[in-house]
Amino acid sequence: MQREEFHLDTGVNHPEGSENDRQKLTSGFPRCKINSILSKLCIGLLIVVVLAIIFICVAFVISYENEEQLVATIELHTVDLPPEQSVWFETNLAELRNAFRVPKNNRRAKNVALFVALGMAESSGAQQTPIWESFPHLALLRASQDRWAKFNPTALFCGIETRPNTIGLDAGVEPADECINVEHNYQTHEVASIVQWAQVVGRRTALVTNGEIVMPFPAALYAHTPNESWTFTSPEPTHCPSVQTQLLRSDTGKQLNVIAGSFDCTTPSCKDNFVAAWEGQKMQDDLSYRVSADMNDLLNSGDDSEYVLGLYNQLELKKPGAFQNLTLGALHSVHTSEGFLLVAIADSMKEISLQELDATVRSTMWKLSDTLEDSLIIVLRSSNREGFAAVHATGPMSHLLHRVHNQTYLAHFISYAARTGRFRDSDLANFVLQIF
Repeated sequence: MQREEFHLDTGVNHPEGSENDRQKLTSGFPRCKINSILSKLCIGLLIVVVLAIIFICVAFVISYENEEQLVATIELHTVDLPPEQSVWFETNLAELRNAFRVPKNNRRAKNVALFVALGMAESSGAQQTPIWESFPHLALLRASQDRWAKFNPTALFCGIETRPNTIGLDAGVEPADECINVEHNYQTHEVASIVQWAQVVGRRTALVTNGEIVMPFPAALYAHTPNESWTFTSPEPTHCPSVQTQLLRSDTGKQLNVIAGSFDCTTPSCKDNFVAAWEGQKMQDDLSYRVSADMNDLLNSGDDSEYVLGLYNQLELKKPGAFQNLTLGALHSVHTSEGFLLVAIADSMKEISLQELDATVRSTMWKLSDTLEDSLIIVLRSSNREGFAAVHATGPMSHLLHRVHNQTYLAHFISYAARTGRFRDSDLANFVLQIF
């Protein structure tokens, strides 16, 4: 390897040496300049490549999102028709145009309001078309292969088929009339409901009904029992707690932010004892709460209690507008930035008109008008005559209702749309979503 010598300046002039040194120094300038230019070109080329990749990715995302918005142009032929025919052609042409404009809302459902009205009597003389008939998405739920079968609350709210007369348990548990070794048999077969899934991810939850809050449909949201008739009492309270005990003591029951309906137990003191135990529990946990014995109090209260218990007699729940007041009162408590799940159940044994259900859904949508794009509204209805129920939906992921589904599909559809249960977001994703 050639070695370059260094000379110390001793103060003596060396013209030749100085010239040689100058030539050596100046000869390095072009090389340095070239290296600098090449470096700049490399950096510039790298920036161009990065920008090109970003542009391609953005273009791909935009094209992916819009690929289903392309609509072929079809010629519309003009035909002279009598007025009796043309009015229907014009009306349905408008319907077709609206169908092309139906958007797909792929957002996460921060709020979910589920209205359940099964076994309703057909109503005649309705003054207006129910609001749910304008919802963009519709499907049918099938109770089972038996066309006369009734819908099962555990199947609807927990997403699994189960045995008749059991609540919150899978098909591995047979119905039981006695509490013999039941504790060891059914605890491993307990199934979670849409309410429990919502509570796990921090959503507020509300249950309202114009019937008993311990009957099978409400009970399937928070209880597990091999006998649905064990409502207020059970053969063995320790090993087989009643439904009302689970509403009071179970993790899911305790975390219900709003419970509203009737509570007509067998003894005069039973209701008072339940209210006192519920209040004592909230006081012990230092939680804000209130008890409502008057429907107007539930509806018009100005406080911000985190937990509300409203128990009313049947006469009050039969009054016109009672179901609507229950729902709006519950919304007042759960409509917060945390998001919520509200389940409003119209008891099939109690009379409620189609007009009142319609008014309830309309007022709910008005109440949620500021967050409607993040709110999934579902109406589940059936008459007394067949084994199918119509489910209408609007809001995030409502397009996932698209054909005839098994009754168990409802729970999984809600779970996916709201990102709860097995579809819940990671803790980091939830934190970021809460920030925005």
